[in-house]
Amino acid sequence: MVNFICPVRDARLTSKFGWRNIGFGQEWHQGIDLASTGKVPIYASATGVISRAQALSSYGNVVMIKHIINGKTYETNYAHLDSYCVHVGQRVLQGQQIGVMGKTGRAYGIHLHFEIHDGLWAKGQPNAIDPMKFISLTNTILANKGELTMSQYTELLSKIKELEEALKTKQAIIPARKTSNMHNAAWEWLRNKGITDGTHPQNFLTREQFATMLKRYHDSFNKN
Repeated sequence: MVNFICPVRDARLTSKFGWRNIGFGQEWHQGIDLASTGKVPIYASATGVISRAQALSSYGNVVMIKHIINGKTYETNYAHLDSYCVHVGQRVLQGQQIGVMGKTGRAYGIHLHFEIHDGLWAKGQPNAIDPMKFISLTNTILANKGELTMSQYTELLSKIKELEEALKTKQAIIPARKTSNMHNAAWEWLRNKGITDGTHPQNFLTREQFATMLKRYHDSFNKN
């Protein structure tokens, strides 16, 4: 299954994919319309490279992203944006903000017109497919169990870079010191409380910091 996510948090589906009539007769709607609570952030539905970021006819301000997923090419289109914060050629991650919902172009209210194309976007939208076959409106951007948050992803990249630098300079990677059973038990308690697992970054505590705190506690206890 192709892993696309809903580009709008708390989205409402206001117009489906396919034939519709909004007062101008029957017309083919090559995407879906999503609304929320006003000019909310719009997020990349999947990781890819920005292929367009411009004003484009009745679309108004658009961002398009080219994706290579399981060897196949897809392109997503985010239209009627109030503004965008990306540029052509930029690589974006799934769930990264790319713009703000608006009503530019042929739009009669603030919403996002969202398209998924099996292949590249082209005039007439010959490759358009129904986005609702790939996304769920109940998606939480990068918050599903088992997925990394942006802060966790950044931390992971930093650790990988450290390891790469160590290998380049042939530095030995010093193994972590073996901890006592009491230390492990206390660390596990903190992890279960959500202090050390990244859930509450403002309270994040490393094992080394915890060891220092534990030592200071024992030193003060022994003095008494």
